[in-house]
Amino acid sequence: MAHRRLFVVSLIGFVVLLGVGIVVPILPLYAQDLGANAFQIGMIFASFSLSKTIFTPIIGGLSDVTGRKKLIILGLGAYTVVALMYVLAIGPLTLIAVRSIHGVASAFILPVAMSYAGLIAKQGEEGLFMGTFNMALFLGMGTGPFIGGVLTRFFGMDTAFFALSLLSLLALVITWGMLPGSIRATSMHETRRPQSLGIVFKSRMMKGLLVSRLINSIGRGGLLAFLPLLATARGIDKAEVGMLISFTLFITGILQRPFGRMVDNSNAIGMVVAGSIVGALSFGGLPFGRGFLSFLSIASLMGLGGAISIPAISVMAVEEGRTLGMGKTMGLLDTARSLGMIVGPVISGGVMAMMGIDSVFYTGGILIMAGVVVFLLYARQTPWLSRP
Repeated sequence: MAHRRLFVVSLIGFVVLLGVGIVVPILPLYAQDLGANAFQIGMIFASFSLSKTIFTPIIGGLSDVTGRKKLIILGLGAYTVVALMYVLAIGPLTLIAVRSIHGVASAFILPVAMSYAGLIAKQGEEGLFMGTFNMALFLGMGTGPFIGGVLTRFFGMDTAFFALSLLSLLALVITWGMLPGSIRATSMHETRRPQSLGIVFKSRMMKGLLVSRLINSIGRGGLLAFLPLLATARGIDKAEVGMLISFTLFITGILQRPFGRMVDNSNAIGMVVAGSIVGALSFGGLPFGRGFLSFLSIASLMGLGGAISIPAISVMAVEEGRTLGMGKTMGLLDTARSLGMIVGPVISGGVMAMMGIDSVFYTGGILIMAGVVVFLLYARQTPWLSRP
């Protein structure tokens, strides 16, 4: 039963991120067609992350009390409607408003679905369960841009938003008909009632996960915005840039499940550190790329780093969540990532203005390494350090 539920919640995550992946790459062009300037385009992207960041911890805590299925259905219903609102936008300001609503709706779906996956994970198989769920997310993100490009090329940009609406509706139907609402019977590992946010922050392991996740996300935050600039300056065309990003996501996604199995029998802290170091070195090594194949090799290493570290982070979050409240734990972890994705591009833009495009990636690599150091400082006084 637990594996069936895992399949359903993973399918929901895949469908949702497939739809999001279809829309995001064409959004800057759509905004330009509506008359948006560079600042407004930045606000269109930031408004989504900002509203999601504000509401995710609230919804995460609410899910520990009210149940998860109804919140996911509510979010998917909003997604279905908001996707159509993009087509009705008449200017940059209305598009910013739509993106803000979209961010709120997002807070009801993926963080809650992730906490659902964490609760149904069997003891000793947390890595397998979370690796499977994360695999679905990354494959959805990687597939979406390709489909979005095809739809936009042959049928126009509005088609991408219609596709997002239909996929959200499909995910809603799957959730309504296939996802069990009660998960207490299969998740007997929560030994205490959900705690307040203050108690959550008293956990050294959670503080280490949150702070390092924030720093890591700040370091990586400029990837999507500045990799195209770096690659095109090295003679890579736009289509190949899209291939690099999708390939990185696919590598990370495909390897989530096998590395998830590995973390169930390995030291999670060691895997976080190893994966983060690989990610830091490859991110900082991007300026050394000189052609498509060299960039592809570096992108493969970045994908491998994520594949090693992400399942381990997820397993630690699941075990902490069983004591502190799964919704709060997953919500706060997602909030830390979102904050980094808001701050990261701003810092990267300032670095580029002062020191050039190469320095964006050198700085990012240094920040990712700093996140590793902070993580170890918190983790060294926890039981996780002595686990096999």
